[in-house]
Amino acid sequence: MSQPEDSNSRFEERCVPPALAVVEGAGSPAPSVALRIGIASAVRLVREGLVLSLRNRDGIAAVDAFDIDVDGLERLVALAPHVILIDIGHAETAAAARRLKVACASAKLVAFALTEVDEEVFACAAAGYDSYIPRHSGADDLFRAVMDAANGRMQCPPHIAAAMFSRLANLLQDAPAPCELPSLTGRENAILTLAEQGRSNKEIARQLGISAATVKNHIHNILQKLQVGRRAEAVARLRIARPK
Repeated sequence: MSQPEDSNSRFEERCVPPALAVVEGAGSPAPSVALRIGIASAVRLVREGLVLSLRNRDGIAAVDAFDIDVDGLERLVALAPHVILIDIGHAETAAAARRLKVACASAKLVAFALTEVDEEVFACAAAGYDSYIPRHSGADDLFRAVMDAANGRMQCPPHIAAAMFSRLANLLQDAPAPCELPSLTGRENAILTLAEQGRSNKEIARQLGISAATVKNHIHNILQKLQVGRRAEAVARLRIARPK
């Protein structure tokens, strides 16, 4: 008899929408395939209102909304969305976003109903969202944010951009000097650097846009080249090689 799946494993590797090709042009270009949009919110009125706002828009093939519970998220995953809008105003959304980030690794996560202050935006980015929509946004703002997210873009006001630039400058100043081991390829050094930061194979795969199996093969090659038996030993070699 097969073992029952837990609530996390039920979402693994199940949402793989086709790749989007960006069409160059002014404004927010439309992807080359019509988008499927998934909406997750615990409030029915919010869900229905967003569906009505996005339905029949150019460039959108399907839009559907779901409650933030196990059944609702499973049905959302089955839609294989390109972009997922998540209501940030509920405690359940943190866990939902983590699950959807794994199950729909190719989809763009967009938070909505966000208070547009620096720390809220930074927390949203740290949680794995690709973009956000402020509380004061209208229907056209919503549509523009969806299209931008599908194309790997986002718009933010000058004060948020300035705060992000300042935060990035501080992080870069505090970051350790880049280090590469000459015996490794550029990709292997990049993977080992991410492993040093405590990233899992799946997290490394998402960041580099490759499969977890490919990451595993690279890790195996790294261990062989460095003549070590464990990942931690390879990371230690990288730290030792870093300029003091």
